[in-house]
Amino acid sequence: FTSPAVKRLLGWKQGDEEEKWAEKAVDSLVKKLKKKKGAMDELERALSCPGQPSKCVTIPRSLDGRLQVSHRKGLPHVIYCRVWRWPDLQSHHELKPLECCEFPFGSKQKEVCINPYHYRRVETPVLPPVLVPRHSEYNPQLSLLAKFRSASLHSEPLMPHNATYPDSFQQPPCSAFPPSPGPGHVFTQSPCTAGYPHSPESPSEPESPYQHS
Repeated sequence: FTSPAVKRLLGWKQGDEEEKWAEKAVDSLVKKLKKKKGAMDELERALSCPGQPSKCVTIPRSLDGRLQVSHRKGLPHVIYCRVWRWPDLQSHHELKPLECCEFPFGSKQKEVCINPYHYRRVETPVLPPVLVPRHSEYNPQLSLLAKFRSASLHSEPLMPHNATYPDSFQQPPCSAFPPSPGPGHVFTQSPCTAGYPHSPESPSEPESPYQHS
């Protein structure tokens, strides 16, 4: 059963706010306001004459400041501003109290004003969109992994998987960019490209154990 007072207040409901939820929110409010002389009249006056001066319409502040209505819990001034003014209201950050309001939500007083015409809506700062690159363009994890692998390839000697080397063998270091040969230099097979030991080019270089006599 919906009381006549609740029906009257629902007559000012805005937008397509869920009917049953709005009815429960208003019913909960009516029960609180009936305990205060003149509170119901003041709320109806504010709703019927938007823009006209009106007094605060207050309810007791709960321990955590929020109000439970059915399965939803929210801040009381946000709930009733959503019912009677802005159905798309998302957060208390979008509301600022008017100077005439004596019990705004932010004042942390024992009573909270829920008069929807004692609050104004403000633009919330719009954050710039976060552009997420496509997988093929850039992936920080893959990029770091590729760099790590690349560094590993340049720092480790190239060696065939099926070859075994004696412990005494020292693999010559492999440079990613060998120096350009001077004039008259005869190209020999590079350890970087072949991956196998090569014949020593000078007597000072250690002789390979695979060198044939």
